[in-house]
Amino acid sequence: CGHHFSQVPITSLPSFSQPIRPYTLLTHTEDYHYLPKPRHRRPSHLLRLLGSSFDPFWMSIEQPPEKSTLSFSPELREAAANHHLTLEKEAAGLDFGSLPSDVASAVRSWLVSSATCELYYQWMDLGPAFWPRWLRQTDCERGDRVQRCSFPSGMECVRAQTTNINILAWHCQEIRDGAMKRCLWRQVPYSVVTACTCSCK
Repeated sequence: CGHHFSQVPITSLPSFSQPIRPYTLLTHTEDYHYLPKPRHRRPSHLLRLLGSSFDPFWMSIEQPPEKSTLSFSPELREAAANHHLTLEKEAAGLDFGSLPSDVASAVRSWLVSSATCELYYQWMDLGPAFWPRWLRQTDCERGDRVQRCSFPSGMECVRAQTTNINILAWHCQEIRDGAMKRCLWRQVPYSVVTACTCSCK
């Protein structure tokens, strides 16, 4: 595929064909033989365990409204602003020869707009073995719809930046030669996408 502005190195990110998930955490109820009881799920206690890692932008104790809006967090706002600034600088360096300045400016604006990739999200229910059980899942595609972002076509919107948030996972281990299980909440990292970029896939 042809170059469009510049290609950002993204080899350290997860495979494009794989949805970002918290490493090997299981999210199906049937995967857990010892699920936390109601007494283990008291919000006041779990909030203390999660401490400063609780982020209401990324997580919710109750099921969020279906049509809740994406009010950007500081991390997402900064990532989007930095990416937009990079595109504007690269577009400003393009030479359009004898084109009138107003036409060249319009073309540059169109190129920046075409190469800007949106970040989509949906709320995911991880089930009773995680807390908070509702997390905002972000990605550069909406369902099966792939964002095209180049002219001519050939490039797509892909993950450019991720970060980890911490949630609680109900962890059980065998004790006394497997005769009993001891369970407790542990903080675990969960990867989320914070920025997308236009690149060859």
